[in-house]
Amino acid sequence: MNKRIFTLLLAALLLLTASGCSKKQALPEQKTADILATTQPVYQLASALTDGTGLSVSLLISEPVSCLHDYTLTVSQMEMIEQSGLVLESGLGLENFMEDVLRGKTRIDISRNLDTLPGEDGADPHWWLDPMRYKQAAELAAQELGAQYPEFADQISENLAAFCEKLSSLQDYGEQALSDLSCRQLVTFHDGFSYFADAFSLTIAAAMEVESGSEPSAKELEEIISIVEENQIPAVFTEVNGETGAAEVVAGEAGCAVRTLDMAISNRDYFAAMRQNIDIVKEALG
Repeated sequence: MNKRIFTLLLAALLLLTASGCSKKQALPEQKTADILATTQPVYQLASALTDGTGLSVSLLISEPVSCLHDYTLTVSQMEMIEQSGLVLESGLGLENFMEDVLRGKTRIDISRNLDTLPGEDGADPHWWLDPMRYKQAAELAAQELGAQYPEFADQISENLAAFCEKLSSLQDYGEQALSDLSCRQLVTFHDGFSYFADAFSLTIAAAMEVESGSEPSAKELEEIISIVEENQIPAVFTEVNGETGAAEVVAGEAGCAVRTLDMAISNRDYFAAMRQNIDIVKEALG
């Protein structure tokens, strides 16, 4: 009798357990970020401005890149855009390749009020390489985010002040470090460092990539070599994740050094990248 009761109880327990296991538990829904930043400089700015608000910020393009001229969005990145509530973009044409996906989204172009420099096709989009232009973009972003999230406007304003102070310190650091260079001319991998040069009173003597994704011709290389030799430029500059072939040719012919600068567009701290750029230019052209 006891054995029969035990068997029935065991059967009931197994049935209850099976029933409980067969019921699928609902998976928590993946939280969509409140703000989607297209590039690392925009992401670092948005993260700093929203610190302490509880707003979430996601980075769209996180892999190492030197530029976005030939970039193609992945399916997961297109899904991130589709699910985003607010898109913060760098502007000046940098996101043109994803325009179709961005259409219809709530967007903030944080560079729209900047004083721009001419680039390959319209305005040069690499404005963040100038700390003071970055500061202006931060001020616009804070204003727009405060309007979108008025309950956090005070916190965003407080965060803006701290971020701008860091940018001012970076500007001071660069001005002091590069104030007495023996050479103030840059020869770069492509014409993406105009804002950096403008910020610290340097000039772009030549750019080794005439068009996006192309290498200089033999004639163009000869012209660049002549510029380096005639102006006694001690170093030419490539980019992190960029091509180095043209720079090596110029260096071999002109007898100069090759150094690498960071476009500060990939997943690395902006301030660390910029300080390193300043230090490299000082050492190379000092």
